[in-house]
Amino acid sequence: MDIYQTVISHYPHWSKIELIAVVIVMIISFIILERFYKKDKINKIQMFFCILFIIYLLHVYGSTVFSRLPSKRICKLEVFWSWKEILNSMNTTYPKYELFLENILNVIMLLPLGIFLPLVYGKKIDWKVGLLIGFCISFSIELMQLILCRGMFDVDDIIHSSLGFLIGIVITNKVLLMNKIN
Repeated sequence: MDIYQTVISHYPHWSKIELIAVVIVMIISFIILERFYKKDKINKIQMFFCILFIIYLLHVYGSTVFSRLPSKRICKLEVFWSWKEILNSMNTTYPKYELFLENILNVIMLLPLGIFLPLVYGKKIDWKVGLLIGFCISFSIELMQLILCRGMFDVDDIIHSSLGFLIGIVITNKVLLMNKIN
């Protein structure tokens, strides 16, 4: 199976324009990385983690935005609405386990990006900076879902994904600190 067929089978709703855009982003990213590497601004390990970061980020956008069929524009602006529904459903016959799982998966979704970022920079990332970057990535996902009518713009998703990104940063910062001590 060739690469095109693999991508199409995983992301069946991508248009040719979306596929071309992803390829262009990848090519530009690799050109920039190669120039940084040649100018000794990054080393091979940083370049490797930067490539992982970009590929995973594109996969996240593909899975959360571009793999969905366009529908109507939906917004959920109430903070922690999902947790209210989960807690209110606990005393019912059918608790909302799926919603709980969705919240956990939103936390996990950006966690790898949070792990990769300090490795891309080769140093610890301040938690406030990490939270801001996680928020920006998560907000951009939700904004694209809103603009393209592919999914629901959800404040809770922004909170959960930003938290996951922050957890990834904290984990990697702790590992980097432990390696410095040893």
